[in-house]
Amino acid sequence: MKNILQIILISLFCLTFISCAKKDDSSTTTTELEGTWSAACYVDTDNFSNKNTITVSGTDVIVKYEVHSDSSCNTDLLTWEDTYSSLSIGDEISFDSGATGHQYTFNVVSFKLTLQTTDGVSALNAESSCGVSDWALDTATNYTGKTCGSTTYHAANTTYLGLYKLVGNNLFLGGFSSTGSYPTSVLNTITYVKQ
Repeated sequence: MKNILQIILISLFCLTFISCAKKDDSSTTTTELEGTWSAACYVDTDNFSNKNTITVSGTDVIVKYEVHSDSSCNTDLLTWEDTYSSLSIGDEISFDSGATGHQYTFNVVSFKLTLQTTDGVSALNAESSCGVSDWALDTATNYTGKTCGSTTYHAANTTYLGLYKLVGNNLFLGGFSSTGSYPTSVLNTITYVKQ
Protein backbone atom coordinates (compact mmCIF):
# COMPACT_ATOMS: atom_id res chain seq x y z
CA MET A 1 0.00 0.00 0.00
CA LYS A 2 2.85 2.33 0.88
CA ASN A 3 4.48 1.68 -2.53
CA ILE A 4 1.26 2.44 -4.36
CA LEU A 5 0.92 5.72 -2.43
CA GLN A 6 4.51 6.66 -3.33
CA ILE A 7 3.91 5.89 -7.00
CA ILE A 8 0.75 8.01 -6.99
CA LEU A 9 2.54 10.91 -5.25
CA ILE A 10 5.49 10.72 -7.63
CA SER A 11 3.11 10.59 -10.62
CA LEU A 12 1.17 13.60 -9.33
CA PHE A 13 4.41 15.49 -8.69
CA CYS A 14 5.69 14.73 -12.21
CA LEU A 15 2.36 15.62 -13.80
CA THR A 16 2.23 18.92 -11.87
CA PHE A 17 5.85 19.77 -12.64
CA ILE A 18 5.50 19.03 -16.36
CA SER A 19 2.18 20.81 -16.78
CA CYS A 20 3.42 23.91 -14.94
CA ALA A 21 6.69 24.09 -16.80
CA LYS A 22 6.99 27.32 -18.75
CA LYS A 23 6.50 26.90 -22.45
CA ASP A 24 9.20 28.34 -24.66
CA ASP A 25 7.57 31.48 -26.03
CA SER A 26 10.84 32.96 -27.19
CA SER A 27 11.05 34.45 -30.65
CA THR A 28 12.16 32.45 -33.64
CA THR A 29 15.87 32.89 -34.22
CA THR A 30 17.07 35.10 -37.05
CA THR A 31 18.78 32.13 -38.74
CA GLU A 32 16.34 31.92 -41.66
CA LEU A 33 17.15 35.54 -42.55
CA GLU A 34 20.90 35.34 -41.98
CA GLY A 35 22.96 36.37 -45.00
CA THR A 36 22.61 38.72 -47.96
CA TRP A 37 19.43 39.22 -49.98
CA SER A 38 19.38 41.15 -53.27
CA ALA A 39 16.60 42.45 -55.48
CA ALA A 40 17.12 42.63 -59.22
CA CYS A 41 17.33 46.06 -60.85
CA TYR A 42 13.87 47.63 -61.19
CA VAL A 43 12.52 50.99 -62.37
CA ASP A 44 10.48 52.89 -59.79
CA THR A 45 7.64 55.37 -60.35
CA ASP A 46 10.18 58.22 -60.51
CA ASN A 47 11.80 56.54 -63.58
CA PHE A 48 15.06 55.96 -61.72
CA SER A 49 16.35 52.42 -61.50
CA ASN A 50 16.98 50.83 -58.13
CA LYS A 51 18.94 47.92 -56.72
CA ASN A 52 18.28 46.96 -53.11
CA THR A 53 20.33 44.73 -50.82
CA ILE A 54 19.60 43.51 -47.29
CA THR A 55 22.31 42.01 -45.10
CA VAL A 56 21.38 40.23 -41.87
CA SER A 57 24.13 39.27 -39.43
CA GLY A 58 22.80 37.95 -36.14
CA THR A 59 20.43 40.67 -34.95
CA ASP A 60 22.00 43.44 -37.07
CA VAL A 61 20.43 44.50 -40.37
CA ILE A 62 21.78 46.79 -43.10
CA VAL A 63 19.50 47.81 -45.97
CA LYS A 64 21.06 49.52 -49.01
CA TYR A 65 18.99 51.25 -51.67
CA GLU A 66 21.12 52.12 -54.71
CA VAL A 67 19.45 54.68 -56.98
CA HIS A 68 20.59 55.08 -60.60
CA SER A 69 19.73 57.78 -63.13
CA ASP A 70 19.32 55.30 -66.00
CA SER A 71 16.92 52.41 -66.45
CA SER A 72 19.47 49.59 -66.06
CA CYS A 73 21.20 50.35 -62.72
CA ASN A 74 24.45 51.44 -64.37
CA THR A 75 24.70 55.20 -63.69
CA ASP A 76 25.12 55.88 -59.96
CA LEU A 77 23.05 58.69 -58.47
CA LEU A 78 22.89 58.06 -54.72
CA THR A 79 22.81 55.33 -52.06
CA TRP A 80 20.63 55.21 -48.97
CA GLU A 81 21.94 52.97 -46.17
CA ASP A 82 19.65 52.14 -43.25
CA THR A 83 21.17 50.31 -40.28
CA TYR A 84 19.10 48.51 -37.62
CA SER A 85 19.87 46.45 -34.51
CA SER A 86 18.06 44.09 -32.15
CA LEU A 87 16.20 42.16 -34.85
CA SER A 88 13.62 39.98 -33.14
CA ILE A 89 11.45 37.52 -35.07
CA GLY A 90 7.91 37.26 -33.71
CA ASP A 91 4.68 35.49 -34.57
CA GLU A 92 4.39 33.32 -37.65
CA ILE A 93 1.91 34.58 -40.24
CA SER A 94 0.18 32.47 -42.92
CA PHE A 95 -0.62 34.15 -46.23
CA ASP A 96 -3.51 33.35 -48.59
CA SER A 97 -1.01 31.79 -51.01
CA GLY A 98 -0.09 29.18 -48.38
CA ALA A 99 3.32 30.76 -47.79
CA THR A 100 4.40 31.73 -44.30
CA GLY A 101 6.39 34.53 -42.80
CA HIS A 102 6.84 36.36 -39.54
CA GLN A 103 6.25 39.63 -37.84
CA TYR A 104 9.46 41.21 -36.59
CA THR A 105 10.87 44.22 -34.80
CA PHE A 106 14.18 46.04 -34.97
CA ASN A 107 15.60 49.34 -33.78
CA VAL A 108 16.95 52.23 -35.84
CA VAL A 109 20.71 52.69 -35.58
CA SER A 110 21.21 55.18 -38.41
CA PHE A 111 20.05 56.49 -41.76
CA LYS A 112 22.78 57.62 -44.16
CA LEU A 113 22.80 59.10 -47.64
CA THR A 114 25.76 59.03 -50.04
CA LEU A 115 25.54 61.38 -53.03
CA GLN A 116 27.32 60.20 -56.18
CA THR A 117 26.97 63.25 -58.44
CA THR A 118 28.34 66.76 -58.05
CA ASP A 119 24.94 68.18 -59.06
CA GLY A 120 23.34 66.34 -56.14
CA VAL A 121 25.97 67.64 -53.73
CA SER A 122 25.52 71.23 -54.94
CA ALA A 123 21.73 71.05 -54.71
CA LEU A 124 21.65 69.70 -51.14
CA ASN A 125 24.34 72.13 -49.96
CA ALA A 126 22.46 75.08 -51.52
CA GLU A 127 19.37 74.30 -49.45
CA SER A 128 21.26 73.01 -46.37
CA SER A 129 19.14 69.88 -46.65
CA CYS A 130 18.62 68.06 -43.34
CA GLY A 131 20.36 70.98 -41.62
CA VAL A 132 23.63 69.91 -43.27
CA SER A 133 25.65 72.33 -45.41
CA ASP A 134 28.76 70.23 -45.99
CA TRP A 135 27.44 67.43 -48.19
CA ALA A 136 30.36 65.84 -50.06
CA LEU A 137 30.70 63.54 -53.05
CA ASP A 138 30.86 59.81 -52.19
CA THR A 139 30.69 60.54 -48.46
CA ALA A 140 27.94 59.05 -46.28
CA THR A 141 26.03 61.71 -44.33
CA ASN A 142 23.98 60.69 -41.29
CA TYR A 143 20.47 62.18 -41.26
CA THR A 144 19.03 60.07 -38.41
CA GLY A 145 16.45 62.06 -36.42
CA LYS A 146 16.73 65.08 -38.73
CA THR A 147 14.13 66.94 -40.75
CA CYS A 148 14.87 66.95 -44.47
CA GLY A 149 12.42 69.09 -46.41
CA SER A 150 8.99 68.16 -45.10
CA THR A 151 10.04 64.73 -43.77
CA THR A 152 11.29 64.14 -40.24
CA TYR A 153 13.23 60.88 -39.96
CA HIS A 154 13.07 58.72 -36.86
CA ALA A 155 15.70 59.01 -34.17
CA ALA A 156 18.09 56.23 -33.18
CA ASN A 157 16.52 53.48 -31.04
CA THR A 158 13.07 53.95 -32.60
CA THR A 159 11.48 50.49 -32.83
CA TYR A 160 9.98 49.47 -36.16
CA LEU A 161 7.34 46.76 -36.60
CA GLY A 162 7.61 44.78 -39.83
CA LEU A 163 6.39 41.73 -41.72
CA TYR A 164 8.11 39.38 -44.15
CA LYS A 165 7.13 36.40 -46.29
CA LEU A 166 9.68 33.72 -47.12
CA VAL A 167 9.20 31.39 -50.09
CA GLY A 168 12.26 29.18 -50.50
CA ASN A 169 15.15 31.58 -51.18
CA ASN A 170 12.81 34.48 -51.97
CA LEU A 171 12.06 37.16 -49.37
CA PHE A 172 9.18 39.65 -49.62
CA LEU A 173 8.79 42.61 -47.26
CA GLY A 174 5.90 44.67 -45.97
CA GLY A 175 6.27 48.28 -44.90
CA PHE A 176 7.42 49.40 -41.47
CA SER A 177 5.43 50.97 -38.67
CA SER A 178 6.86 52.77 -35.68
CA THR A 179 3.49 53.04 -33.96
CA GLY A 180 0.33 51.04 -33.90
CA SER A 181 0.26 47.57 -35.41
CA TYR A 182 2.26 45.33 -37.69
CA PRO A 183 1.79 45.55 -41.47
CA THR A 184 -0.74 43.04 -42.78
CA SER A 185 0.65 42.50 -46.28
CA VAL A 186 3.91 42.33 -48.18
CA LEU A 187 4.98 43.83 -51.50
CA ASN A 188 5.09 40.96 -53.97
CA THR A 189 6.61 42.99 -56.83
CA ILE A 190 10.11 43.25 -55.32
CA THR A 191 11.74 39.88 -54.67
CA TYR A 192 14.87 39.67 -52.53
CA VAL A 193 16.83 36.54 -53.47
CA LYS A 194 19.22 34.86 -51.01
CA GLN A 195 22.79 35.17 -52.28
